[in-house]
Amino acid sequence: MKILTPNFKIILSSIGIVFVLLSISLFAKGLKTSMMEFKVPDITLNSEHYLDALKWVYIHQIFIGGLIFFLGQSVTNLKHQRSITVFILIAISYYVYLDFRTSDSSFGNGLYQGEQSIIPGIINVVISILLISLLISLNSKKKTNSMTMNEY
Repeated sequence: MKILTPNFKIILSSIGIVFVLLSISLFAKGLKTSMMEFKVPDITLNSEHYLDALKWVYIHQIFIGGLIFFLGQSVTNLKHQRSITVFILIAISYYVYLDFRTSDSSFGNGLYQGEQSIIPGIINVVISILLISLLISLNSKKKTNSMTMNEY
């Protein structure tokens, strides 16, 4: 019986797709409408500067998602896979902090209101868990490859 282990290509491609789809869904729904769910004050929602910054953030997330997807599709070197996984894990961990810091929860300052304000943090926690399991898998592959090479 073969045990399924996390796969670099599948996990990074999935993370990339999730980032792209989440951003596109916000654009499809409307950025202003999406942010109304977090009880962002009207004065902020009606600010052209805020909406421009928000648009930039979600366009940027689409590009980051695309980049993560293409890294997942193209990187085959184990050492590079490990480095990329560590780098993305550090970035996502910081996103977790930022997401919970502004959430309407015991961890946050309530900048964004409502129960749904923790959803971005939860998504990034799940992504972090996937990346940690991938890193464990990649490290065990390295040990297996080293043991196999030493046996010759």
